[in-house]
Amino acid sequence: MDTGQQDSGEPHQLSRRSLGITLGTSLVLGSGGITALAVAFAAAGPPGTTTVATSFGKARISRAERQSRLSADAAAAGGHGGHGMSGGRSLQPVNMTYGDHLLVQLDVFNESDEDQMFSPGQLRLRGNSQPWLVVNRWNDLVPGLLAPGAKLRANISFLVPSDATAFTALFDDIASPGGAPIDLPLPAVAWRPGFLEADHA
Repeated sequence: MDTGQQDSGEPHQLSRRSLGITLGTSLVLGSGGITALAVAFAAAGPPGTTTVATSFGKARISRAERQSRLSADAAAAGGHGGHGMSGGRSLQPVNMTYGDHLLVQLDVFNESDEDQMFSPGQLRLRGNSQPWLVVNRWNDLVPGLLAPGAKLRANISFLVPSDATAFTALFDDIASPGGAPIDLPLPAVAWRPGFLEADHA
């Protein structure tokens, strides 16, 4: 799939909303475990989920995968505990950080005749055990311009509560100022056994 982030060289007006989303997510955080999950997506077969219309084209979440941050041993050694997820799959740290990763694969299609700004920070998640939206912790795409006719795919990781059993994903369509965030359906969330951060304290 063409990543197609091109700058035409012409000046672009940035709204305060657009600028905040871009600056707030301009740092791409590296993590070996999450990167490995992103690579694994490529071999997971064809994506299957709902494609939703945006003001400039389409967007969809094509895959989602969840993994515990800590093993039971690491949680005990680090002073974490309790709050096991449904099914006893992972532990919620007691230091107020979330116990799971949820990695999603976001596809964005620019079907307009103009460059469109895109940042992974435009996608946010809410778990059903918490009332607030969470922004991404890691992604593999630097914010920039999406050229007319271009498509891109971003792998985006969120920290989520271990006791959440369902999620809502909202996409902020910054090409439509004042518009409400778009609800992007999530496919079935796969559970990957194991954990990502055995050394986390």
